[in-house]
Amino acid sequence: MLRNTPTAVQTESETIRHLTKRVQAEYSEMPGLSVTMPQAQRLLGIDPETCAVILRTLVVRGFLRRTPRGTYIRV
Repeated sequence: MLRNTPTAVQTESETIRHLTKRVQAEYSEMPGLSVTMPQAQRLLGIDPETCAVILRTLVVRGFLRRTPRGTYIRV
């Protein structure tokens, strides 16, 4: 369960930033990488909510694109 204390929010933000950079690194190291949300969750070992935030962030930033089949690929 998430807490809204300043320390908890800062820790959560740092975790999201770290995982976002990790996903970018995975896609950079494997140019043809194409994963679904559940596959990304397993690859990163994270919960569905956190995974959705990270993938959505990378789509908004223009780093990833979600295909009609529901996979995430690098733009």
